[in-house]
Amino acid sequence: MDRNDARSFFGKVKKFGSALFSRLSKLFDKIVYHKTSSVIVSLLVSIGICVAVNFDDIRYTFFNSDMTTLNLPGVPVEVKADMDTYEISGIPSTVDLTLTGDPADIQSFRNQSSNAVVVADLRSFAEGDNVVSLQASNVPSQIEVQINPSTLNVDLEKKITKSFPVDAELLIGVGQKRSDFDTATPAQTSVQIKATLEKLQSIRKVEAIVDTTGKSADFTINAPLVAYDANGSKVDAQITPSSVEVSVTVKTNNN
Repeated sequence: MDRNDARSFFGKVKKFGSALFSRLSKLFDKIVYHKTSSVIVSLLVSIGICVAVNFDDIRYTFFNSDMTTLNLPGVPVEVKADMDTYEISGIPSTVDLTLTGDPADIQSFRNQSSNAVVVADLRSFAEGDNVVSLQASNVPSQIEVQINPSTLNVDLEKKITKSFPVDAELLIGVGQKRSDFDTATPAQTSVQIKATLEKLQSIRKVEAIVDTTGKSADFTINAPLVAYDANGSKVDAQITPSSVEVSVTVKTNNN
């Protein structure tokens, strides 16, 4: 292509471009400045701006549906463990739950007769410090459950058994005095106590508690057993048997 042909070609392209721009400009003016078209354009621009500004809210509404939250404070914790072998510490009696889900599912859960249950399953754990994850049950799978706290630091301490002697302690009733009674003799002289080593070492005495209220003659009663430490406080321990028979005699020279 020589120089004259090139000039002719580019001249045609320029002329076509100018004509196209002129037509598009006229079409734009008709749309924008026409009364009906301008309203439509303004509406479309407004919708576009709203969509851009509120995109997250629109996405949540159409794709996630409305969600409802239900707080359940003070849900009891059920412990699954070998309680006869281990003493367990570090587990609260209750925890808090937060349930999130579709309003219909949440309302259905509210109406059901069964309640949410939180389980601490320690059956696979050994003696010592352990980190335990709590699990919620009796909650529909479509409802999200958050447990607070969700994990616990739990200590499992092995129990041991030791024999302790038994004495009788008289609880004197109103209008009575200790000198009204002569002897109080337990049917057995010792019992077995199962607890942690620390608790066993704290026990100073084991007594059968005998209530003498209304008693004016010799009697025999099945008395519960209680272990006490050096301060006279009760020690929480497993006593076998939990009670013994005690024979009480009244003084014959009582006036």
